[in-house]
Amino acid sequence: MDDVAARRRRVLRVVAAAARIADARDPLGEEARRRLPLTSGLSPEGVELALDRHLEVAPSSGELDALVASSGRAGRCHVVLSANVCTAPLRAIAVAAATAPEVFVRPSRRDPVVAELLVRALQADEGFGRDGGAIALVADIALDDAGAQAAGEGACGEAPRAELHIYGSDQTVATLRAQAGGSVRVRGHGAGLGLAVVGPGARLAEAARDIADDVVPFDQRGCLSPRFVLVEGPAERAEALARALHEALAEAGARVPRGPLDGSARAEVAMYRATLEAVGSFWEGEGHGVGVDPAPRSLLLPPTARVVHVAASSAEAAPALLAPIRGAITAIGAGGGGQLARAASVAAPRARVSALGWMQRPPLDGPVDLRTL
Repeated sequence: MDDVAARRRRVLRVVAAAARIADARDPLGEEARRRLPLTSGLSPEGVELALDRHLEVAPSSGELDALVASSGRAGRCHVVLSANVCTAPLRAIAVAAATAPEVFVRPSRRDPVVAELLVRALQADEGFGRDGGAIALVADIALDDAGAQAAGEGACGEAPRAELHIYGSDQTVATLRAQAGGSVRVRGHGAGLGLAVVGPGARLAEAARDIADDVVPFDQRGCLSPRFVLVEGPAERAEALARALHEALAEAGARVPRGPLDGSARAEVAMYRATLEAVGSFWEGEGHGVGVDPAPRSLLLPPTARVVHVAASSAEAAPALLAPIRGAITAIGAGGGGQLARAASVAAPRARVSALGWMQRPPLDGPVDLRTL
């Protein structure tokens, strides 16, 4: 096994490669900006926002230490990526490089761009190689080979494990976990969503702008993206927040337009709109929607199209309201104090917690999804 210092240096080389992609003047950055609007589903402005503000290219020393400490130890790490968030390969490859000197990456077939650019940069980086790093893109994960490697290497019966890191749907995680068998450690990161909580001390216009800043990146498709907003207080306060959020999303959309929706997504928006208009209110803009349920008995999941479901709630009502989705909550953004945010954190204790407006900018301290750690 390689030492902690080598693992940390490999992570730094991954971050340095990502910094090239973030730089619009670098050939890698130019290529990313040319290709991603065709593969990511984002508008060119959405791509620029993702690369300029949401690539984690300036981690602190403490964040790097935490990432390495939380990673496993293996001789080889296989990574399966999804297409929901175009910048996600950076964190996934950084965690893999901390886990093992040999990394094999299966990029998303739909959006392979950032993974391809990172691997290309690292293959050309002599520093990554000096620290024992080797990385390759693969079309398929060789799970049989991973199992043989895990079972066959090491001294005194203490074999270095192969690890398989899966980012994708719950079905993908379950299928690959079953294929991997018991000789490979599997770290699965399935479907997740974000929850915003507006407490009694929040200024609604300011909270709405912060929530919009969390919704717009990646067009709300990431596991940190807020799909629900719970407002502590009466129904009138939830409706006021919803109106303010409608305005904030319209302003943000003028700067960063939503990417095009296909027919299936448009149908999902129409169905959600019809339901909310029957039980509450719905405001729709050029590239967003906000629904409010003034007296919720359950939460209706909105489509991932910059569509947000707002509901009035309380600390007493939150446990029952969140029970059906608590296992899916990956991130909680909170502002304005109060008891409701505490109740939400109790309901989803493994969720990342941040201030409103910072849900999409977590520290580079390990996987964004803490539910499986």
